[in-house]
Amino acid sequence: MNPVERLLQDEITHLVDRLAASIPRDGATTHSLTASARMRLEEADGQLAQARASLMDGYGRWRRALEDIENLWALAAWRSTAAEEASEHAAPLAA
Repeated sequence: MNPVERLLQDEITHLVDRLAASIPRDGATTHSLTASARMRLEEADGQLAQARASLMDGYGRWRRALEDIENLWALAAWRSTAAEEASEHAAPLAA
């Protein structure tokens, strides 16, 4: 589980804990909601799912960008080292 997934899971766990604390002892749940309230709840749930998917997609792009930068710096370092080695080998031949 990546850091963003852990954060989102913690947020969901916290939400469920708050919801559990707000449910009456007699167990009344969504069946006591009006049709309008149930529809709004389903809409909010859909928005939550879309927001999570967007965050995960964005985090994936973030990770790929970090890897690209790391790879480009490694390539630059390798090329620099290769150029130095080439110039060291060329100097004795020129003399």
